Amino acid sequence: MSATTDAIAHLADLGDSASLGVRLPDGRDALLVRVHGRVSAFENRCPHQGVPLEAEPDRFLEAGGELIQCAMHGALFLPEGGECVFGPCQGEHLRQISVSVDEGGGIHLAGE
Repeated sequence: MSATTDAIAHLADLGDSASLGVRLPDGRDALLVRVHGRVSAFENRCPHQGVPLEAEPDRFLEAGGELIQCAMHGALFLPEGGECVFGPCQGEHLRQISVSVDEGGGIHLAGE
């Protein structure tokens, strides 16, 4: 596969909100966030009740743009590893998905 066809997204897709919902090739819903220049990916599923994190499409970060937020109960997660630092699932983690960014800005599942 070429680098352009296997990308799940592109840095430009993250836009102003620095977050994006994507559907992975295996059918899972995921979220991408860019905080302090680092791109992280997680399954779009809160560990508290298994619900999607966003209330509006592609809105996964809290107002300050530093933490991932679950719209259902306000839980806050660190973008570095998905640990819940506030809310009903404190201490639990989002399921992280390994991604890499190529020189052209394409975001790929790691290992592909």
